[in-house]
Amino acid sequence: MKEYSCFKLLTEKNISHVLLNRPEKRNSMNLDFWHEFPEIISKINQEGTAQVIVLSSTGPHFCSGLDVSLFQSDLVNIVNDEEHKGVLLMDYIQILQDALGVMQECRIPVISAIQGGCIGGGLDLVCASDIRLGTDDCYFSILETKLGLVADVGTFPRLVKLIPDGLVRELAFTGRQFSGAEALASGFLNNTYPDQERMIKAAFGLAETIAANAPLTVHGCKEAINFARDHSTEEGLKWVKMWNSSMLNMNDIEEGFRASVTKKPGKFTTLPQKI
Repeated sequence: MKEYSCFKLLTEKNISHVLLNRPEKRNSMNLDFWHEFPEIISKINQEGTAQVIVLSSTGPHFCSGLDVSLFQSDLVNIVNDEEHKGVLLMDYIQILQDALGVMQECRIPVISAIQGGCIGGGLDLVCASDIRLGTDDCYFSILETKLGLVADVGTFPRLVKLIPDGLVRELAFTGRQFSGAEALASGFLNNTYPDQERMIKAAFGLAETIAANAPLTVHGCKEAINFARDHSTEEGLKWVKMWNSSMLNMNDIEEGFRASVTKKPGKFTTLPQKI
């Protein structure tokens, strides 16, 4: 298995566990992060053998956001190029956006398990996941505001669809910390837990429950939800009608009924490898 500088990748049954693994740097997002993360998620998605991805981290904090080294490397050259700065920055930001967007494009559900601080780019990261769990002491911040930046890697387009508009505006305009309790009450977090150990246990319990269902059906659910979120009700109904008309799998339906009656795990059709 390939070694990564920013991550550990573990496979437990049909669950892929992706761990941010720079606790001494509070799992900040350095240059290697932006190369390794999309590679890992894309590989899991391409292989199609995992049925759920659990994204967690090591150390007391989930992620402190962009590493300062990014502002001392390519970005320096870009900002100093007055003639081409705008175009080059557009391209650079696109690379960062695409690196996190792989989670939304992934056929496989992603559960984020968040402890401690989840700041700036870390918030961008978990906004792109499907389900978010947190510890009681977790907190979030759109810290870019306090640093003179407009958050541009994914927070605003996603967060405004996850929590109330007014709350997004308050968090963006102030850059203040957003507690785990507040995140739970607003619906941003699905649940919170007293400590990281119990949160990870809950994340894997949830992952196992998801993995007990037909992979093609779960994939269809994710696609239908994403489409419905970004379109009208009428468009969403038409889309899911087309999906089921073309993707309905009678073998999985029969196996689902059999598993429900016998209380035994179903043997469902697996996801194909992506071409």
